[in-house]
Amino acid sequence: MTDPGMNLYNELHGLTVPALLRLRARQHPFKLALSAHSHQGHRDRLTYAQLVIRMESVARGLQVRGVRRGERVALFLSNAAVREAVLTALGCWRLGAVAVPLNVRASDEELGHALALVEPAMVVTTADAVPRLRQLCPAATLVVLGGDPNDAGHWPEPERVFHAIDLPEVAEAGDPSVLLFTSGTTARAKAVTHCHRSQLFCGYAVGGAIGLTDQDTYQGAWPIFTSSVLNMACMSAWVHGAGVVLEESPLDNAGRLRLIESEGTTVYHGVTSPLHFMIDEFPRARYDLSRVRRLGYGGAAMPAEVIAKFSARLPWVDQVHIWGMTETGPAGTVLAPWFLPRKAGCIGSAMRGCAVRVVDDAGQPLGQGATGEIEFSGPSMALGYFRNPEATALAFVDGWVRTGDIGRFDDEGHLHFVDRKKDIINRGGLKIASAAVEEVLYRFPGVAEAAVVAVPHAGLGEDIAACVVAREGVALDLDALRQHCIRQLADYQVPRQWHLLEALPKNPMGKIMKRDLRDKLVEMAT
Repeated sequence: MTDPGMNLYNELHGLTVPALLRLRARQHPFKLALSAHSHQGHRDRLTYAQLVIRMESVARGLQVRGVRRGERVALFLSNAAVREAVLTALGCWRLGAVAVPLNVRASDEELGHALALVEPAMVVTTADAVPRLRQLCPAATLVVLGGDPNDAGHWPEPERVFHAIDLPEVAEAGDPSVLLFTSGTTARAKAVTHCHRSQLFCGYAVGGAIGLTDQDTYQGAWPIFTSSVLNMACMSAWVHGAGVVLEESPLDNAGRLRLIESEGTTVYHGVTSPLHFMIDEFPRARYDLSRVRRLGYGGAAMPAEVIAKFSARLPWVDQVHIWGMTETGPAGTVLAPWFLPRKAGCIGSAMRGCAVRVVDDAGQPLGQGATGEIEFSGPSMALGYFRNPEATALAFVDGWVRTGDIGRFDDEGHLHFVDRKKDIINRGGLKIASAAVEEVLYRFPGVAEAAVVAVPHAGLGEDIAACVVAREGVALDLDALRQHCIRQLADYQVPRQWHLLEALPKNPMGKIMKRDLRDKLVEMAT
């Protein structure tokens, strides 16, 4: 019997992203390929045939503006212009150039570091950002959305000016195609280099894990500058012949649910933290989510009670947990729906075409039950860090990515995430996983969000601080919460410091910025 997954795997070999889209346009010319918000204020819905035509036109427009193979084109755009960001990336890839999405919420220091590292030949942006970019990157050519598309200083809008298609094939599967900055939750962000091959195989792995087919409409809540848009959402959809719906910014939970309804979304995928609030919004109005068949989440463990809440309110929707990181694609592992809620908190087994293992400090594989660093291997892994050979040599070793995540395999062969390597708290020689304490905190009624971090201690080296956010309208009793922890944790795992906060610091992906939280607690103590 022929394995459809293997057929698709073989189909992708040697392809570039533009070549894949031309193939899909021949197969499904009138199927939805992309639904994305434009800076002009409307949502554009493009079929595969339309997407290819616009890709070619934007590529020609970028070429006229001087973009050449191998050059880097920065995208300083929010999801309010996610249509233009994706089309620009496609135009770059058609020319063999490299797309570089930048964080529009970055500080001047962070943005200046990114621009100095990348040295873009061009920055595509909006008019309001021009003064800032001219100061931070005076040598780059700025191309602004809006205005006359015949003017070299404005973006080549394909619906207003059609550029003749006379471009030769220049890109190859192994060519660098995108630089994606790490989330910066722990240190200054590095630029991860992906190629056409790794992008497509990320889509193969993640799309297969999510269960996408060519009958699906796949929607997600991710900023354009993360790996979750260009590498995960777009590639997962296009590799499997599905349509992808990208959310604009700003968009609240009600707007997100209305978009699911209007687009007829069948598969929804997001980061765990924002999903908590989306499911709380669901009963407040009438939203028709009857077409949704699957919910995917990742970025952190989904608390069992939230899994149960989704099951109660959307009983026809099954759930799947995804784990990955920018360096791995972000392909990685998947926990299939039939293991939930029994194995809530587990991150599952390797995605199709991927391998994961747990190793000790010497890099030797560990057996069942042993805790060590998670390593990943597969065709979706990045080429390395841009202009950072030292960091590349440390993280990419003998065909494996050292993730910095700590995990263990259980007796069923499933991987459990224990914590980030740097988030293991060493309290007087006793190692405490902050994730294990957080899981107990989330079980307490009235806790909306929780984060556990290490704080300095004169005698023990480190001690445990718990930071919690109460659900709306709830007055949390911290002493009762402490007693709850005493009943469910070992004595050395119980937090010694308690902080009730209005909000936890987060990056644009919704991940809690523990570094910032630690700094805040130290500042509060002085």
